[in-house]
Amino acid sequence: MKKIISIVLVLFLIVSCIGCGAGKAKGKNSSGSDEPIDISEKTSEQYVIITKSAGNDYNMRMAQGFQEVIEDSGKGCVIYHPEHGLVTEQIAYVEKLIREKAACIAIAPVDAAALEPVLKKAIDAKICVCSFDAPATPDGRMLDISECEGGQMSEMLLNEILDISEGEGSFAVVSSFITSSNQKNWISEIEKLLDSDSRYSGLTLSNIAYGDDDYRISYDQTTSLLKADPDIKVICGLSTVAMQGAAQALRDTGSSVKLIGLGLPSEMSDYVGEDKEVPCFFMWNPIHLGRITAYVSMALRTGLVDGDEGEQFKVEENIFTVTKAADEGTEVIVGEPLRFDSANIKEWKDVF
Repeated sequence: MKKIISIVLVLFLIVSCIGCGAGKAKGKNSSGSDEPIDISEKTSEQYVIITKSAGNDYNMRMAQGFQEVIEDSGKGCVIYHPEHGLVTEQIAYVEKLIREKAACIAIAPVDAAALEPVLKKAIDAKICVCSFDAPATPDGRMLDISECEGGQMSEMLLNEILDISEGEGSFAVVSSFITSSNQKNWISEIEKLLDSDSRYSGLTLSNIAYGDDDYRISYDQTTSLLKADPDIKVICGLSTVAMQGAAQALRDTGSSVKLIGLGLPSEMSDYVGEDKEVPCFFMWNPIHLGRITAYVSMALRTGLVDGDEGEQFKVEENIFTVTKAADEGTEVIVGEPLRFDSANIKEWKDVF
């Protein structure tokens, strides 16, 4: 009997050892390493878009276009809209994405200079970085996807102001953030044209206000401009939110001052017309801008595009050329802005 019990115990120990060995084998990864397998690791690359602020339909539409292309390509898409429109929020997002080893970060900088150190850190970590809507600094980006050529945009706006004011008088600007690089560039180009081109010798830029891409601030800034210079003839809104706030302020005050600038047809259609606040305004398709940004992000990641001057690539039947930007970095110009007025606003207001 003792012999039988001993045999049973030996068999039990053998089976137990085999079971433990099987359990240890499961702890090894496929390469035979003793390191545990990270089963929480994401299998798809993450492509990220960071806009300037939340609660802005223009930003939402850019992100929509970006997301459509990335997800249709079978890759992961992450969207960040800074809740308060602060550069500190954008910096925190980029720091997080460096830790998570994102594939590519596409960002519309609130403050390009403040973002430069963390964007350089991302590039050093082998994360592709491109900017869109507003350029990052040359050292903080591999390529900028610009909605239009800055000098051209400024001249188009100034020509409308010239026409509305009949060649003389003062006008004012409502911008978004004081640090926004694209808006700073447009204002700078307007000032250069006023100083150098005799066509605009009768015009004076009386004031520049900043609405921080906030409807209420833009509204209040517009009413302040009207009080500061009762003789202004035109206000130029340099962001979609600035246009909305300024248009409603002009309507509520019963002002005869006209408004032009950059807006979305879906948001501005009620204000457009010969006898209304807005004779005309301009805008590119933000969904298209987001789509191009997504294609460039993936091409930078795969090495199909390096962001070097002279490169050419094709996207959705459109051919783009990488050129040197005014800041000595490189950029791609998406296209010429569309002009909207009472003749075409109805056909566009349901598009974007």
